[in-house]
Amino acid sequence: MKVFAFLEPFFNALSDGKLIRLVVAWVLRVVAVLMALVGLFAFIAILGVGFKTTEDAGPGSVSFLIGCVLASLFCLAWGYLMCAVFFFRARSIAELGDSHFTVLSILSLLFRLNGEMALVTYSLLGVGGCLFAWFTESSLLEHLGALSGSLPFAGNSSGGFLGGLTFAGFMLLIGFSSIVLFYALAELTVVLVEIALNTRSLRPVPARPVPVRTPAPAPQPVVSAHRVCHVCAQPLESSATFCGECGTPVR
Repeated sequence: MKVFAFLEPFFNALSDGKLIRLVVAWVLRVVAVLMALVGLFAFIAILGVGFKTTEDAGPGSVSFLIGCVLASLFCLAWGYLMCAVFFFRARSIAELGDSHFTVLSILSLLFRLNGEMALVTYSLLGVGGCLFAWFTESSLLEHLGALSGSLPFAGNSSGGFLGGLTFAGFMLLIGFSSIVLFYALAELTVVLVEIALNTRSLRPVPARPVPVRTPAPAPQPVVSAHRVCHVCAQPLESSATFCGECGTPVR
């Protein structure tokens, strides 16, 4: 109906994937800005905790302040790296070409994004927590409150040199395992897309009718109407020297 004609461009953009790619790309850009703000907020919050603790505990807590400064710098680096990862994946999704499987292609890139987020988060948390444990002789998770309960191996963390190394090793292992898992899921999604594309290409194509060419008629010999055989009265060709019927020489 013509009354709904104005909606056709919207549905066309939705069906060919352009609208979906555009929306997902802009959502990732917005999340990238939020990640940068979260990193900045964590940087300020940890610095505030460090200075407040130093003021309350006196000069003996300088090492704790140094650990907080290092941890806050890692939070700032986390916000920067997460912002860069989200912007990179937003650009990758926006530059996807037209395909019959747009959602699966976007899902593959989102799996990779999750793996990269996990790698950045756990790696920086591990290295930052290790340095914090070395300088403060305490675990970083002891000062994270409810957040520490959602992190793996949080209950086994401790301070000191060995505790810091153990914490960093666990976090790096989790980050590496996460990116391998999510990249494997992304590649599995790509394999499904390729199988679907190959299946579409194997569909039988209806044969086109082949035009039948009629052979041209053979040229007929030119026969002169004025020359006939004087024996059998058979018409003769203009260049004939013998009659083709009785073999009599032509006069």
